[in-house]
Amino acid sequence: MSRLLTGLAVGLLSAAASGQAIAADWAVQQEPMFKPAYPVDMMPYEDSLDFEAGIRYFYGMGGQRATIFGQSYSGDNSGHFGEIHGKIDDSSTNTYVQGNVGYAAAIDGTYETPTSLGTQSSTVGTIAYGGADFGYLPVSTESFALGGFVGYQYLNESAYMGRSSYLMESGGGSSEPNSLEVHGLRLGATARADINDVFDIRVDAAAIPYASLSGTYGAFDLTSIDSTVSQGNAPQISGNLYGGALEAMVGFKPNENFAIRAGVRGYYLTGPTETYVEARDPSDPTQAQGYKVQGTTELFRWGPVIELTGTF
Repeated sequence: MSRLLTGLAVGLLSAAASGQAIAADWAVQQEPMFKPAYPVDMMPYEDSLDFEAGIRYFYGMGGQRATIFGQSYSGDNSGHFGEIHGKIDDSSTNTYVQGNVGYAAAIDGTYETPTSLGTQSSTVGTIAYGGADFGYLPVSTESFALGGFVGYQYLNESAYMGRSSYLMESGGGSSEPNSLEVHGLRLGATARADINDVFDIRVDAAAIPYASLSGTYGAFDLTSIDSTVSQGNAPQISGNLYGGALEAMVGFKPNENFAIRAGVRGYYLTGPTETYVEARDPSDPTQAQGYKVQGTTELFRWGPVIELTGTF
């Protein structure tokens, strides 16, 4: 009996050892029963976002032309603009977002109106701009990209052009300078090219099919039309302009995180406007009559740009 039990025990141990060896060998040859939640080659993910930020200097030469009551108003000026800008590129979707804000720290200009007694000089006023674009680059390689964008453009073209007095209902007098603002839609095409990772070229060309002009045209003086009445308000101007804009830049990259670029930019807008002005009786300022006058306005600016940009 003891021999039988001993034989059974030895047989069971031998079978168990053989089963473990076979199981181990089968496990090596088979794939794991449970796979990881994400493929191994997808981890870790590569960051697809590139950021740019920097400063620019823009020497902008521009001006405006307006016709009100059949009379001509013109102003020409140059400004030294400081600008900050930023951009985010998403290589996974070939899209980008960019924006900029600029302000003229110094203005040097001249203007001429029906009441200015010839050409006058001016160094004051406000000229500023800003905007943002969203773009898509359907054609994109390591060295070249081509696509389009849609954006918003803000302009403040309020260089000083004189200021006319006006009579209020209470009998007092006051005056206001020009204050013209534009809110526009940009539809454009963009192209980029990289040359040997050292130089690059960027071109943005935009149509501006609609731009809303509004504000005060303080240079207008009703007495230049009719000296028997007094002007009763700061003339309010509004209009729908259209035009285009262009910017072309060539860059040098001493390293992958820094770029120096130089180029030119400009814009031009024109279109019909409407000016609302009141005429008051000097002997009774409470009596007023309003007029809406159709006219035209042109706004333009162009000049060289220098840019310092960091990439991270």
